Amino acid sequence: MTAVEEGVAEVPLRRNREFRLLWVGQALSDFGSAMAGLALPLVLLAAGYGPAEAGLIGTVVLVVGMVVRVPSGYLADRSDSRALMLVSDLARLAVVAVAAVWLLAGRLPLWVALLVVVVSAVALEAFRPAQNKVVRRVVPADQLGHAVSLNQARMYGASIAAPAVAGVLIALGPWIPFAANAVTFAVSAWCIFLLARTPAPVTSATREKFWPEVSAGLKYVVRDRFLRQSSVYFALLNLVFSALSYALILGAATQPGGAAAVGVAMSSAALAGLAGSLLAPYVAKRVSLRVVLMAGPVLSAALLVLAWSGGGTVPFVAAFSALCLLTPVIGAVLATIMAKAVPEDVYGRVTAASSFASQLLQPLGPGLAGLVLAHLTFSATAGLFAVCLGALALIALLVPTPSH
Repeated sequence: MTAVEEGVAEVPLRRNREFRLLWVGQALSDFGSAMAGLALPLVLLAAGYGPAEAGLIGTVVLVVGMVVRVPSGYLADRSDSRALMLVSDLARLAVVAVAAVWLLAGRLPLWVALLVVVVSAVALEAFRPAQNKVVRRVVPADQLGHAVSLNQARMYGASIAAPAVAGVLIALGPWIPFAANAVTFAVSAWCIFLLARTPAPVTSATREKFWPEVSAGLKYVVRDRFLRQSSVYFALLNLVFSALSYALILGAATQPGGAAAVGVAMSSAALAGLAGSLLAPYVAKRVSLRVVLMAGPVLSAALLVLAWSGGGTVPFVAAFSALCLLTPVIGAVLATIMAKAVPEDVYGRVTAASSFASQLLQPLGPGLAGLVLAHLTFSATAGLFAVCLGALALIALLVPTPSH
């Protein structure tokens, strides 16, 4: 069964007007959001707030995102996707514009910063499943893998360029990154406005009660053997990935030349993620799903063994970069499978539920990394992560081939 609507013109993605509008608008807003996301804690620290208050921003983003993710999938299935995306962009434009004006006038209060991150997090979660539905509508089925990889690539591209640009703009004025982000949201909203109108959502004649409808995506994931077991795999992968990244930052910072090593590691990881996103559709066509799921953990585990045996920071950075290279490939494969197989009327809820389940354990990663490094040396920590990734590769053997 395919959920992609029939009748989509078979044209290359570069000539697909609807996809181009989506991609360009979101590439700009991803770039602006990455700048503002880095600038906000720095602005708070410069204003005299402590690390606890600045760190609160990151925690609020994670918590709000997880709380509203599943209801956002329901909203996407029951609303006009184009209208929902437009409202989400305009809401984010409004709050970052308020932050820019406030900073231009003086010190940014903590409550305004929290308002910005809460509204932005809610709007982003509402935007994502709606965008997934529009991409699925405007892209032919055999091009969905390529479209997913290009969407991932734009996010990695933003994470590479935005930090440097944000640093320059903050030096010119703390309000400037937020004003620039408001402009990117305005352009994104205009691109969405130019999209063809989305067909009315398909709904059953008999409406269920609110909670059964909201939880339909979670129930679908639980019932589907492939989605259920792949969600467990992704939850563990994201936990290890989050912990490994913080172990690298915290552990490498204590080594000779630590700050430079951390900077190089993050840049190389972002470049690896960009490369993995672009390679995803080609790898998916030539390599079996099980090999794709195993490759990242196996390669990273082998490099971490080198770090454990005395290789130092370089193999640790290489292991993290290898995981960054192959994780987008794995994510693109799963997203393409769902785009081709999940019924249209629950697609928004299923993608939101799958994302929720896959990222449920991720917030524990930084704390676990700190706990491990408090009791083990950096090299011993590398050995522990090698064991965890080896176990994850074995778990990949249990993920069934999708029956769709």
